[in-house]
Amino acid sequence: MLKNKKNKELLKYIFVGLSTVLIDFIIYKFLIKFIVIYLAKTISFLSGTFFSYQLNRTWTFKSGKKTVSQFIKYLIIHITSLMLNVFINSLLLNTFSKNYFLSYEVSFLIATLTSAIYNFLFIKVFIFNNTKS
Repeated sequence: MLKNKKNKELLKYIFVGLSTVLIDFIIYKFLIKFIVIYLAKTISFLSGTFFSYQLNRTWTFKSGKKTVSQFIKYLIIHITSLMLNVFINSLLLNTFSKNYFLSYEVSFLIATLTSAIYNFLFIKVFIFNNTKS
């Protein structure tokens, strides 16, 4: 039963994550038509973060509590995850040969998967660790 619960939790987390990326992307694509790119990306990233926090708290991890400190921790994890993602993506792009036809796609995929695993582990352990098994 415990393994089944953990599998459901992981699947829900993946669904929320994919939805978050989609929200981030749609808002970003909309805003870059009207405001500077850095502000557009900041707003889209924060919009996705607010969305994922709410859904992960109530649906994925079923954490009843909602506190400011919990959200601040969530935000810190997401910001450090973003930095990790950008660092890995840049490192891999600089490592791959410029002629490698999938270098951008492979770098993006590896960076995204790494930051998703980082997010899941830190969110599960440091934020939503009081859920009932």
